[in-house]
Amino acid sequence: MVTSERILLLDTQPLLSASVLDQLIRHEKSLPPEITTAENCVELQSLQLAAFMFTVCHVVLIVQDWSEDINMLQFILRAEMLKPPTPSPTIESTSSSADDNDDFYPQLVFVHNKANPEDFKLDNIQQANEVINVLLKHSKLKYKGCISLTNSKLLPHMNKQLPDTDVNLFLIPKGDVSKDAKCVTPLMPEYKGHPDIQMIIKAFRNLIFSAPRAQLAHTSLTEKNWFHYAARTWDGVKKSNLMSEYGRLL
Repeated sequence: MVTSERILLLDTQPLLSASVLDQLIRHEKSLPPEITTAENCVELQSLQLAAFMFTVCHVVLIVQDWSEDINMLQFILRAEMLKPPTPSPTIESTSSSADDNDDFYPQLVFVHNKANPEDFKLDNIQQANEVINVLLKHSKLKYKGCISLTNSKLLPHMNKQLPDTDVNLFLIPKGDVSKDAKCVTPLMPEYKGHPDIQMIIKAFRNLIFSAPRAQLAHTSLTEKNWFHYAARTWDGVKKSNLMSEYGRLL
């Protein structure tokens, strides 16, 4: 999908999804020779999708119905490990490929969908920040200081409470988005424990669209060039020797 602002939006099937596994088993699709079980096939497919997204997207959203999923954080680290390097602009520069300081890494944003009012409490947000910080402290993915409730200014009391540990964590509350909210009085709507959902979604959208964007490759890419770059990247991910070797080790 391409927005009116010429921003490309990509989506994937659910990662590590039980429904995908069920469909794979139900239709009895033949597995690749190096994959022993359907569970391993689903994990490898999910790793391929994640590694692809980490390579061709400026901002990657990890959307879950809950937060602090340690299994997902460990999966992200595996996908980062299997991510293909940024292509070198010239053949001569490949000699320094061991130094990945120039590799592209996207902004990683954790989106807690269907959040409860308790999830918006400062203690719970601090706990989520600490878990993500501990598990991703050695990651080169850009997971801090860009897109969060603190940056949105929707919860001003958090600005001074999370100065150093503010990860890219955004909460979207669950509930009815209709305008028929219960009111204590005609002039005082019921307190829900968080700002209005429409305000949250608008702030989230603005932060996503205004996020800093580094160059995906060592040369500038037009939309057409990006499409070809993405196609080559996906082909490379599927044919990756490192990915195949990891699949055999599962």
